[in-house]
Amino acid sequence: MESQRLVFKRSSINEIILGNDIVKEIVSRLLRFRASRNCAVVTSETIAKWYLQPLLSELRSRGFAVSEIVVPDGEKHKNFETASTILSKLCDAKMDRDCPVIALGGGVICDLAGFVASIYKRGLPLVMLPTSLLAMVDACIGGKNGINLAQGKNLAGTFYQPFFTAIDVSVLRTLPLNQLAYGLVEAVKHGAIADTAYFRFILKNLNEIKSKQLPLMQRLIRRSIHIKKSFVAGDELDQGNRSHLNLGHTFGHALEAAGNYIRLHHGEAVGLGMLMAIKAAAAEGILEDDYSQGLKAILTELGLPTSLPAELDKKEILLNLSQDKKKSHNGYQFILPKALGRTTIHQIGCEKIESFLDSAMKI
Repeated sequence: MESQRLVFKRSSINEIILGNDIVKEIVSRLLRFRASRNCAVVTSETIAKWYLQPLLSELRSRGFAVSEIVVPDGEKHKNFETASTILSKLCDAKMDRDCPVIALGGGVICDLAGFVASIYKRGLPLVMLPTSLLAMVDACIGGKNGINLAQGKNLAGTFYQPFFTAIDVSVLRTLPLNQLAYGLVEAVKHGAIADTAYFRFILKNLNEIKSKQLPLMQRLIRRSIHIKKSFVAGDELDQGNRSHLNLGHTFGHALEAAGNYIRLHHGEAVGLGMLMAIKAAAAEGILEDDYSQGLKAILTELGLPTSLPAELDKKEILLNLSQDKKKSHNGYQFILPKALGRTTIHQIGCEKIESFLDSAMKI
């Protein structure tokens, strides 16, 4: 018998720019990257009404041939059916392997367009233009792309990095307060896992954040990017330290799915998931410092829930936890807080998951 080994190394660079009213600069950068002049913009119906035409106008004035791909709004459309529609339109537009796919939208669009770009012809150049705070501080950084299956959230996906990400804080002027709140939950999570000063900065400046003062928002986004970079750069494929970014998400994804992606928005579910993680950590004897009151103060000020909807069924939540990507034959993996700014990876055996969930649900 013979055996041979192939060793592969991945390397990629994502240039990220952050500024105010930067559409012209975005297109100038695309020209400098020498990408194909044939490109596609993937966006949603609502975002198209606000931001698609200015981008199309600038691209076409600089010589780009652009295919517009507009998909329905909402998490429920982040599925194979929508992905298949986008793939067909890329094929109709005769997109080659050097033709950029530009994701213009929030977290759903970033996930969808990234997933499609990663699989069409085994990979097209990807550009992220996030339009929600959630996408700016989370979805557009790190290269995770995915779609939902009937059995759970993001169960089909890829790791695929954009080569260019442009964050234009000016679009936040039109962002509804609830959408701002959903994104801020991810920023709060960054403080909870890595930066106590950042967590307290958000708590102290909630009124200014709610009024969308752009210099302050740019400062906030910059800090979240730095924190997320610190976890992602050394663990692109999420096999170690990057998993700390999942604080609140294992519970949160199960809550979203139990509510059929209608009852709770992702930001609401993650906020509740972080409160559940604190309760679970206390029950497991891990929690050294309970910061749930500060977290509840932020969520309450943002109009987000701090208690679980009564109609969510525990059996449904358990079922959805069993579909989580981090689950293995050894049991379940949760990120639990030790104190503000510090988290730990905690394993729960399958035989203990129901009592563990009972503890977590006592928020």
